[in-house]
Amino acid sequence: MSAWWTSMAPRERLLIAIAGLLTVVIVGWQFLLVPTMSARAEAEVRLNEADRSLARIQERYGLQRALGAAAPTNARPTSASIEDFKAAVTGAAGTVGLSIARLQGNDSNSVRLIFEDVDPRLIFVWLESVQANHSGQVTRFNMEQAGGGLVRASVDLVPGGQ
Repeated sequence: MSAWWTSMAPRERLLIAIAGLLTVVIVGWQFLLVPTMSARAEAEVRLNEADRSLARIQERYGLQRALGAAAPTNARPTSASIEDFKAAVTGAAGTVGLSIARLQGNDSNSVRLIFEDVDPRLIFVWLESVQANHSGQVTRFNMEQAGGGLVRASVDLVPGGQ
């Protein structure tokens, strides 16, 4: 290889060196700079989407507090029936935009609700509403990350006074 290089004229060596330099610049541009700029632009778009989503959730929460859905009031027990309590807490979950994955209530005094892939802030808005409007008390609470900023949550509730 070195014999081949030394056998070339200085002009040929210069042309090959320029071609090599251009190749390095093009490869660096294509495989380093372009992907980096693309990833940055995508991250910026995701950040803007997250900001808009947070603003919507905060607006919804503020609206619900203004309407009294989550405002502290004189809590009133729904009724003596656990079925009425289940209906009230599931209705409150639907009001704040939560979808219940599973509802369990085998005994006569507690209800277990399981949520899959939900925004954790909505869980807390719902719990505040249940406590304020239906005298619900949390006896067990478990929350795990599900990815993408969402969580899986399991909540055991009892009607107030029990």
